[in-house]
Amino acid sequence: MTNRLRRSLFPGIIAASGCIFIGLVFAQMPLLAGQTTPEEGFKFAEDAYHQLSLKNYKGAIRQFQKALAIDPANADWRTDLAYAEVSADSLDDAIREFKRVYADHPERLRIVLEIGHLYEQLHNSAMAEKYFQVAESSVVPEISQQARMALKNLRASERQAKKERAYALLADGHPKEALELFQQVHAADPDDTGVTLQMGYIYQQIGNLKRAREMFAGERNNQNPRVSDQATAALAEINRQSALWFGTVYFAPFYESRFANEINPISLKIGLKATRYVEPYLGMRFTRDIRSTSGTLPVIYSDNSDVFSVGLQSPVLGHGVNLYAEAGTAVSLLSQPVHGRAVPDYRAGINWYKPWGTAMADAVKESPRRVSFTGNAYSDISFYSRYNENVIGYLQVREGINLPTTHIIPMQLLAAINVVRDSNGDFYNNVVEAGPAVRIAPFRRLLSLQFEADYLRGVYTAHDPSNPYGPRYGDFRVFLIWSKTF
Repeated sequence: MTNRLRRSLFPGIIAASGCIFIGLVFAQMPLLAGQTTPEEGFKFAEDAYHQLSLKNYKGAIRQFQKALAIDPANADWRTDLAYAEVSADSLDDAIREFKRVYADHPERLRIVLEIGHLYEQLHNSAMAEKYFQVAESSVVPEISQQARMALKNLRASERQAKKERAYALLADGHPKEALELFQQVHAADPDDTGVTLQMGYIYQQIGNLKRAREMFAGERNNQNPRVSDQATAALAEINRQSALWFGTVYFAPFYESRFANEINPISLKIGLKATRYVEPYLGMRFTRDIRSTSGTLPVIYSDNSDVFSVGLQSPVLGHGVNLYAEAGTAVSLLSQPVHGRAVPDYRAGINWYKPWGTAMADAVKESPRRVSFTGNAYSDISFYSRYNENVIGYLQVREGINLPTTHIIPMQLLAAINVVRDSNGDFYNNVVEAGPAVRIAPFRRLLSLQFEADYLRGVYTAHDPSNPYGPRYGDFRVFLIWSKTF
């Protein structure tokens, strides 16, 4: 070979040798740097599945992460990593991995369904609904049906949660805030009759009788008799409230064994609803017993008079509280009145009534064969000019149960407490009484007519030397009670 040829080939040989050397160096760089080969990724994944079989979810997660570090595009490994994180209660991490799979494979709508369920577990209803709606569009019937059912259950759960919050607000005395939640539930499910009726009661409570009437009118012809009865009764009450006039009748004769006496009180009232807060009325109060006598040595067991009055009342405070003031004339029913045939009668005060539990009417409709708790309280504090300008306060509490005889005859077993105090210190106006009571409505269709029998042990709380009866007493009382509001 000539020197010319040798000189022309030598640079090429040098260049080729250099390329081979550089290639060998680059081929060995992963090993020199401590990196793994694709085959190592499969080994990590295989170990991850083995850890899953042992339910070692944290170990499986670590091995899947190593495998994905080598092959980040492996959707199957990433999906199984997400399921392992679900099993390890790492829901946020699982959602992140599922989302990466879905971003690369939008056709995998089962992944979307899983994301929706995870958001539901995290109580993120808005995001859960978003992903369920996407899964609902799947052409795979199984996925679309599951997504549709998940949406239905999610929305039902949301409505139930709102209802529970609304009832809690209502119990805490926030009817307007409760109404906002009930309105949302009603808009989503107009067929929820319980919510419709409750909205009607709240509208009625806050004075929006027009909207209350709309709510109840919509359920008046409901196929469920209990619902239709409630709506019809509520409409009747609204019509009474919205009328220009009102009237009440209270008739409660009773017998008391302590004095072998029968007392017959009747109270009538008729008035105008001039405004929401001022109601003028005419009243009549009749009271007569069978033992009180007049004459030189009168014996008085009860107020025997017929009081005619003009008054004003106002429910301005709400919550069962009523203010009133009256001016009238008391006509004595005794043959020889002690203070004259007719004397002025002025009175003013505040009274309050609060029921709780299940009223007898509700027990008849809702739980006629079950025991249910019931109770009520009534209080009155008033000034009476005719009783030596006395201020007398009454408190009556009844607490007990509706017996499971309501389907035959409505009956309540109660504990009764009566407290009376006055400002003049009269012994008969300062007592505390307690004992058992039974209340019966003999006619299921006329619950306003009731019998009540009480056995009360009482104590006089004012030490008055003029008290001829001693400090304590027992008394058996039987009442016939009928009341009507127009």
